[in-house]
Amino acid sequence: QLNNAVRAPPICRKPVGEGAKRVTTSPPGPADDVLLSLAMGLDFLFTSNGLGGNRASRGDMPMRDVPIIPMGEDPGGPDAVPEPRPGHWQSVQGLSSIRDAGAQAADRAERFLAEAGFERAPWLAVVFASGIITWFVLPHPWQWLAAIGGGLGLALAARVIWPPGSVADETRANLRLAVMACATVFAFGMTTVWARSAIVGVPPIARPAVVLIEGRVLGREDQPAEERLRLTLAMRDAEAGVARKVRVNVPLAALGKGGVPEGLAEGAVVRLRARLMPPASPMLPGSYDFARAAWFQGLSATGTMVGSLTLVTPAPGGSGIARWQRALSHHVRLAVPGSPGAIAAAFASGDRGGIAESDEAAMRDSGLTHLLSISGLHVSAVIAAAYFAVLRLLALWPALALRVRLPIVAAAGGALVGIAYTLLTGAEVPTVRSCVAALLVLGALVLGREALSLRMVAVAAGFVLLLWPESAIGPSFQMS
Repeated sequence: QLNNAVRAPPICRKPVGEGAKRVTTSPPGPADDVLLSLAMGLDFLFTSNGLGGNRASRGDMPMRDVPIIPMGEDPGGPDAVPEPRPGHWQSVQGLSSIRDAGAQAADRAERFLAEAGFERAPWLAVVFASGIITWFVLPHPWQWLAAIGGGLGLALAARVIWPPGSVADETRANLRLAVMACATVFAFGMTTVWARSAIVGVPPIARPAVVLIEGRVLGREDQPAEERLRLTLAMRDAEAGVARKVRVNVPLAALGKGGVPEGLAEGAVVRLRARLMPPASPMLPGSYDFARAAWFQGLSATGTMVGSLTLVTPAPGGSGIARWQRALSHHVRLAVPGSPGAIAAAFASGDRGGIAESDEAAMRDSGLTHLLSISGLHVSAVIAAAYFAVLRLLALWPALALRVRLPIVAAAGGALVGIAYTLLTGAEVPTVRSCVAALLVLGALVLGREALSLRMVAVAAGFVLLLWPESAIGPSFQMS
């Protein structure tokens, strides 16, 4: 009777069945808790200690220790309590979709690289230039180290993720090679320009000063249009005790009626007083940065001579390329006087010092200033003229024409003329780049390969960036 009399308080006032509404009662109070505890204690006494006899022998119905929670007749029916739905962050489906998207992107990249073939190689020049430009963008050395380490780490990660000798050789071979090559070339580009800066770069002088200079002439540039000479001198700073490279403008009026001394050339030792200044910073943001250009040229200061010049030791005898260049320029200006002669001298020898300021302004306003710089147009014209001249002249010799492939001989002659013209005009960056590209064209003609291709451009660009990495941020390289 006690088992049937004491029961737990029901959860629902009405049983839940089909068509019944679920109505819950209010939370149980303290009295309900006391009755539930008393019922459970009496049930334990009567069934465990034998006070009420054995439950199985009596045949009485056992009391339920846990209250019945009606959930409806059909657990999966409309009245059943739905299972809790996990959030998107608790599901693996989102992560698997991300993995699938990454695998699809890797598959597309692998197919693209496999179809590109030899057209993949020119991109290495782009990545090499990107590493150089990144070095100029990042301001601090620790950032340079982090970028270099990131590139090398990416190359190592590609090798670890897709190791050789695994399934990756069939599914990710091209992608692995591309990631490793690009990451390594990027780090090499940053290392190249950093090493170039550390080798040739010198700090500028601290402040403007008037100093007495006794130094050796490293270079001489005639500028008759501005009535001056420009001397590049190697001197020793007595105050700092270090060697410096400075550039001094020498007015022709200061040399007297005798004009330029006979022995004033490369290798001479001169003494003069000059007012030196640190290389100037850009006048406006984004304009030409002479201080940066002077850093990579090794110039510590620029200035103008004050007073007279004394030739301590004349230049040694002999003939050099610089002297040939000045002699050719002087000869052209004598043969063709006036502005046409100055422009012709610039085309022949690369000497632009004789061009008047008015002519410079006219060329600049008309958008033709680039024609005064020896570059691809001039080098291509000279090499093409030499190629066809040698080819036609040798064709007049039947015994030679029947036994030798004349295009090969003509290509060799054009290459020699192109190299000589590049050296004669000063071997500036645009000239060297154009000469390298022309030599590649001649080599392709000799080998019977395609002469004009992006691979030729990439090789020429890589050659110039390897020797002069700072040219990557110059307009001449970017226009080419």
